[in-house]
Parts: sequence; C-alpha cells; structure tokens
Amino acid sequence: MVKSGSPEAGREPTCPADAGDSQEISKQEALRVTGISYGQFYRWKRMGLIPESWFRRRATFTGQETFLPRAKLLARIRRIQELKDRYPLEEIARMLSPDATRASFSRDEVEAAELLPPRAHAVIPLVARKETFDFADLLVLALVGRLASNDGLSEEHLRLAAETLQAHFDALSGQDGERRLAILHTQGVHLAMMHTGELLCDRATETVVSVSLNELAEEVKVRLRSIRE
Repeated sequence: MVKSGSPEAGREPTCPADAGDSQEISKQEALRVTGISYGQFYRWKRMGLIPESWFRRRATFTGQETFLPRAKLLARIRRIQELKDRYPLEEIARMLSPDATRASFSRDEVEAAELLPPRAHAVIPLVARKETFDFADLLVLALVGRLASNDGLSEEHLRLAAETLQAHFDALSGQDGERRLAILHTQGVHLAMMHTGELLCDRATETVVSVSLNELAEEVKVRLRSIRE
C-alpha cells in the first residue's frame, strides 16, 4: 500500500460497490445472450478460455443452476469471438492466461503496440526510459495509459498506481481469481492497493478508481501478439 496526501479527487461509490462485480448470469442465459452453443461453451471451459473459478452452483426454484460473473463472462466471450477468426483456440488460451509471460520486448515493439502512454515519462521515468521491457513493465505502462484517460485522476494518482503495481507484481502474479488495483480515498489521504476478490472497506473509505489487472494483462498480450505475427 502506498499513501498520498494529494487533494481529493472526484468520488465514486463506496468500496464494496465499486471494487468488484457482484452481478451474476446463469449459464443458460449466457448461452442465449451470446448465441454460442452448449458444446462450444464447454469446449472453451475445458481449454481454460473460461476459468473454472468463475463457475458457481446455486440453488434455484427449478433446482441447481450454474452461475458466472456476468460482466467478466460476457467480456471474455466477446474477446474470444473477436480473436477466433485470427488465431487458433490454443493460442487464444495462452493469450488470455492470467500467467504473465517471461518474454522480453524491445522499445520498438512496445511503441508499435502503443504501450508507451504520453504521461509515462513523467509518472514512471525509469520504466519509460528502458530499452528492454518485461511483462511487469508493460502492465505498468498499460495501467498508466488506462488511468490517464480518466480526467479526474492526477499524476500523483497515476504514480501511486504505477509504484504499487511495480512493488507487488510478483505477490499477485501467480494467484488465481480476479486481481485488481484500486485507488482509495480516506480521511484526506489517497491509497493505492492491489487485491484479489472483493475489497471491503469501512464507510469512511471510498474508491476513486478500480482496475481489473486480469483484463489489463489480456489486453497487453493481445497487443503484443498482433505485432509479432
């Protein structure tokens, strides 16, 4: 956790409501909404394209039903559908894996993948000036780029987020489930925190922004894969 005494930014809903997606969708509704078949859905599950950890059995008035996190599942299915005409499913499974690749990338590749946001040099000069980047570097750059699009965030917020991800990347990189980075505000102080699962805070703490590191890692891998074709 990194603290900052920066001025208050625009506030959003409190921590429990903002830190994770609590809405679920049943398997049957997901098939209907997306138009994919039962066989296709379970093939993707077997290949790890849809994580086993997302599946939850719930009792309903008609018996047992399988539910999954709505936003994450629909986003994942859209991503698979976007990629499956360009790549084999095995390659997509590797691209969407939460495990970070250990490959290194040149500055030219990073620039071609548009992973050097304009504000990176001011926020993270040591990373931005490198000539060779590992995956942790690229995730930090992508995080800065994502947060920089939010007008309510200052450079101090971006620096907090970048420093926290750099410091704790290894601690969360091997864990299953949803991994997020949140910028919080409490009693005039801003905090940056990485966590898995739902983040629960006291009533005095509010979430300024929360980013899914899983989704960010997927985005980085897709960008890198496209420039190495």
